Amino acid sequence: MTARLMASLMTVAAFAASAAPAQDTVPYEVQRGESLYVIAGRLLEDARHWPEVAKLNRLARPFRLHPHQRLLLPASLLKGAVAPARVEYVRGPVSADGAPLRIGALVPEGAGLEVGAQGFVSLRLHDGSLLQLQANSRSRLLRLRDLPAAQRRNILIELNQGRVDADVAPQSPGSHFQVKTPLATAGVRGTRFGVSVPAEAGRTAADVIEGTVEVQALARAGGLPVAVRAGQGAVVRPGGPPQLRPLLPAPDLSGQPLRVEAQPGLLQLPPVAGAERYRVEVADDASFTRVLWSVEAPAPLVLDGLPDGRYRLRARAMDGDGLLGAEASGPLWVKTTPVPPLAQSPLPGATVGPDGVAIACTDVPLAQAYLLQLASNPRFEPLLQEQQGSGRCHFELQALPVGEVYWRVASLAPEGDGGLERGPFGDPGRFVVVPLPPAPLADEIVADGRQVQWKPLDGYRYRVQVATDAGFGAVLQDEEVAAGSLQLAVPPRCLPYALRMQAISAQGMRSAFSPPRLVHTDASVCSSDGNPVQQGSGERVQTSR
Repeated sequence: MTARLMASLMTVAAFAASAAPAQDTVPYEVQRGESLYVIAGRLLEDARHWPEVAKLNRLARPFRLHPHQRLLLPASLLKGAVAPARVEYVRGPVSADGAPLRIGALVPEGAGLEVGAQGFVSLRLHDGSLLQLQANSRSRLLRLRDLPAAQRRNILIELNQGRVDADVAPQSPGSHFQVKTPLATAGVRGTRFGVSVPAEAGRTAADVIEGTVEVQALARAGGLPVAVRAGQGAVVRPGGPPQLRPLLPAPDLSGQPLRVEAQPGLLQLPPVAGAERYRVEVADDASFTRVLWSVEAPAPLVLDGLPDGRYRLRARAMDGDGLLGAEASGPLWVKTTPVPPLAQSPLPGATVGPDGVAIACTDVPLAQAYLLQLASNPRFEPLLQEQQGSGRCHFELQALPVGEVYWRVASLAPEGDGGLERGPFGDPGRFVVVPLPPAPLADEIVADGRQVQWKPLDGYRYRVQVATDAGFGAVLQDEEVAAGSLQLAVPPRCLPYALRMQAISAQGMRSAFSPPRLVHTDASVCSSDGNPVQQGSGERVQTSR
């Protein structure tokens, strides 16, 4: 196109603004010797469009034009230059007119795109806009035109099934960026929006993240476009107008980064009221051009097939009409190594006392430390204790609360920066902490020198110790009995023996020992120094009992 022709198209912009909507027409100044047929053949897609130019300008004598006459040309019919789309990223089965797509490939105007199950493609358009087609989508790039003479663009995407997301670059006045479905069109000038057509058809859903989109029902004669603003959506059904509604709120991802520690593993999204399904995308770039994994399904969501690493995740809830809600994004960490250790002790369901227990598990190659968590429930919220130990996988616990206690251990290994990072926790173990039995009271123990007696409690056994000293350094008798009495089996002597008792529950828990009780066993007469008094024959002097 010559510079003179470009000047002719641009010199009457003020006139065009007053005569017709600038977004639909382009001004043009007639050159000497030109006819409508010549102008249409030079500037429009087909010279046979000249009657439409005559009608648009209400020309009573369309075959007689004079130099410098001002006309308006329909922008939608301008020739422009075809500007193919470029494949920025592709995953899974994606084809253009039957040929598989590769990153870097150019996709021409008119190409039909097929995205299979688990497929995804990102296309960069000539104006900088990003177009993304989701799995199970069928689309056609009907128009990819750049109109340099009019400083406009004309982009028309046809979506017959599936989902297209568009991040549209700002458009100059008069430019067209539209997505057309069997039921509606959605047009924008610079925004982020998406359009869905379910496989069973019957409706079109459009949602807007940024900017404003005009949605118009195709089968409704005289129906006006409806402005859909950020945070809103529109659903179009056959024969009906676009129905506006607010989008569902975004899942709350403001807490701790999402973490997946198994493959496959649960993706724990906070629920959204009114959601029937969720759409989640995981990418390795902040702009989500390279979406490595995506799913659209009801909760719970299961992630599979991603190697360990840090990613970006974005998530949206979906209502019963397939209208996606507001978007939330945040970090995702897939961390399946180092593997957790295997539990060794205590055994599942073991009963322990509140004074403590030893946790033991197998060592893991490359692990430099281990992290132990205790809680009163299998959700581990809140934690009762958390300990980190280096070397062997062994922990000594003390002062435990009575009740059920759940425990789990994770391995810690160095990351690239040298710091220790934990892997997934192993399966939780469980033990039960029961209270210790009450210690017997010293004044409830009766001893007569030959036998010791007490009042036993149901379900308890008792341990009795007899020693020559109150420190029980030399224990002469140590027995466990269920009855409330025990025959003493120590030799008689002038000095008293020390006796203490310990209660034992049915679970094997042992109380503290009772305070020592002095027991006299000798019937001999003893001197003041504690030695027995002997007769001349050498026999001890006995007293009657």
